[in-house]
Amino acid sequence: MAVSSMERCVDMNSKVDIETREVNLLVEAIKVFSGYDLSGYAKSSLKRRVKAYIDSVGLKSISELIPLLAHNENYRQKLINDLTVNVSDLFRHPHSYLKMNELVFPYLSSFPRINIWVAGCASGEEVYSIAIILKEFGLLNRAKIYATDINTETLEQAKSGVLRKNLQREDAMRYQMSGGADSLSRYFSTGYGKQKLSQSLLDHIHFTSHNLVQDSVFCSCELVLCRNVMIYFDFDLQNRVLDLLFDSVVNNGYLVIGAKESLDTSRIFRSLKVIDDESRIYQRKAT
Repeated sequence: MAVSSMERCVDMNSKVDIETREVNLLVEAIKVFSGYDLSGYAKSSLKRRVKAYIDSVGLKSISELIPLLAHNENYRQKLINDLTVNVSDLFRHPHSYLKMNELVFPYLSSFPRINIWVAGCASGEEVYSIAIILKEFGLLNRAKIYATDINTETLEQAKSGVLRKNLQREDAMRYQMSGGADSLSRYFSTGYGKQKLSQSLLDHIHFTSHNLVQDSVFCSCELVLCRNVMIYFDFDLQNRVLDLLFDSVVNNGYLVIGAKESLDTSRIFRSLKVIDDESRIYQRKAT
């Protein structure tokens, strides 16, 4: 007997509903067995990552992950790492770096010491970019840069200073568009077919694990960057994270978020001055 299009639609909807329930159960299991709370992550993005993960490891259903979480401690962190991996590139969104050069760094140059926090640093390309432009502006020697992430694997990659992929023409172009004043390759050494950030730059960066969802204020900073991280969060979690970031910025300090992210409906918006709307650069008003 032929299956009608309506029956196929009902079967598909039923499967989607089951998968949604499985993801909710998985999120609860992750919280119970590992302590990580992913309940505020955007459900569509999380489901997409979970489905990609079970396909990659050859499982048939999302539910099969739960016993593995319960009985294999090493597996728990591996799953968290795979579900929270973020993509980064050197000098991503060059306009932001250009505007920091023009509008933020001149003010920061009046401070004898500068604390900078790059939250959600992924595999390190963004914090490497920050170190390079600070060097060119003459601020690196007075800067202490903190780079944090929840993902232990990408954090180790970032800490090594080794690029995931060697410098490409596009990297050099974005560097020049960011106001770069030299040759990008000057800041990297090459060995065994890999390229690594200069140790003199790497020494100014302090890498550590931090969970934006659950941990408290990390430090008091003149500049906080959290770009292209909150796009994976739902509205409530975005607000909680923004509160945390805001509390980490000193009076008249700066907060920079991703080009596709917004503060317009957040609780902290009225306490910030828009410095450059396109680049999502804000300054905390003095209280």
